[in-house]
Amino acid sequence: MTRASVVIPVFNREGLTRRCLETILLEWPVNALEVVVVDDGSTDATRHLLARLSAEDARLRVVTQSENRGFAAACNAGADASVGEYLVFLNNDTLPHSGWLDHLVGHADAHPEAAAVGARLLFPDGTVQHAGVTIGQDRNPHHLYVGFPAEHPAVNRSGRVPIVTAACMLVRRATYFEAGGFNTAFRNGHEDVDLCLRLGELGYEIHYAAPSVVVHYESATRGRGTPEASANGRRYREEWAAKVVPSDLARFVEDGLIRVEYDDISVRLHIDPVLGTADHGHGVACNRLLRTRTQQVADLLRTAIDLLCDAAPRLSCPARDATEPMASCADPELDEAVIEAVSALHDALARRRGESIERDRPSAYRHLVGRVRGAIVEGTPPGSTVAVVSRGDQDLLDLDERIGLHFPSDPAGTWLGYHPAGSREAIGHLDDAIARGATHLAIPATSIWWLDQYAALTERLRAEHRQVPSAQACVIFELTTIDGGSR
Repeated sequence: MTRASVVIPVFNREGLTRRCLETILLEWPVNALEVVVVDDGSTDATRHLLARLSAEDARLRVVTQSENRGFAAACNAGADASVGEYLVFLNNDTLPHSGWLDHLVGHADAHPEAAAVGARLLFPDGTVQHAGVTIGQDRNPHHLYVGFPAEHPAVNRSGRVPIVTAACMLVRRATYFEAGGFNTAFRNGHEDVDLCLRLGELGYEIHYAAPSVVVHYESATRGRGTPEASANGRRYREEWAAKVVPSDLARFVEDGLIRVEYDDISVRLHIDPVLGTADHGHGVACNRLLRTRTQQVADLLRTAIDLLCDAAPRLSCPARDATEPMASCADPELDEAVIEAVSALHDALARRRGESIERDRPSAYRHLVGRVRGAIVEGTPPGSTVAVVSRGDQDLLDLDERIGLHFPSDPAGTWLGYHPAGSREAIGHLDDAIARGATHLAIPATSIWWLDQYAALTERLRAEHRQVPSAQACVIFELTTIDGGSR
């Protein structure tokens, strides 16, 4: 029985929204009934994206707001438009893992006392961003176990917590409306804290379901450290600081991260180093410096995420004007610019370490193309026809005594201008390449994500074809069956 409506509020950042929606639509959860996207007054290409996707897939519905009213109002509008027994609020700056929603629904089914259930959210590097929220000794909400390894035992213990984040939160429809939904007095911050605390006052529990995993590009859509955030913090303290009870230390003791030992004259505290350190008044300056550097790294990571998500490769063919040249969909110079920026970062780090920097070196991108071509020439015999996963860069097909084909390509051999929508389409392109005489498939390191994105294609390649030992710049498969025959 499909019972969950996924509500996704969005404001601009079309690239983030596209990736999130295509991930859900490509691997539709068993318990999903619909996806309701609330366009909260976007001014970029979001409206066109949503119009196209909703026209192609009836499981996706769109609610459009004429002006930006904030997260709470957008979520409330999506809830009003939905029909599911469960409401699952999800940020557009997320990439859900397989089974994410079904684990949330399964936990809610097994715990009828829980009005809301939250997921395990991970930063892009795989460390923990959210494993529930606790009330600290300062009576403010704090995320549990931020930065912990994703598989730490404390992170993988499902159960009751005071609060969960609405970046991925299941709420029972009836209790959501009983509580009055999200409070629009909060704007883009603390809405989830306030809702969970109000649900608690009504006698309901809040739970965390560790098996539900979602990658979260935290605050990539609306930002942090704004005047709104300060106003939300003040409102929270006015509403809740006198009512809430600190719960963090009890949780740390329960999870074995703090141990207390007693003798006749003293008390000894043992703190797991992964949780924190005891401050005896020493090293304050070092801790301040560490916090500053950590914030700088976090800001740099966020900037990188913003750029990469907005420039992410499309998983399906974008609608385009038939008169528009296909080359506009494939701009290797953009790839080169990104690689040059990364190269500049490496140079800056090298200078800080006092290392010498190679001068007058060739373009980093062109150097990569050269290494890919070298790996292909080394890994394939003369006379081979090699299909190369590319974004239309003709230089990748300049292979000594070998014929190069773009992959995927049209019958004329021109790069299609988009990536396959799923494994079935990718396998179809592979069969087409073989039919046109391709003897090998080459996947450059910059496109290695294909092996994860198109799992069935990868399974086919590894089961039926031989992987050729090659340099790190490229993965090559010989497109004959493992027993030596043609497929």
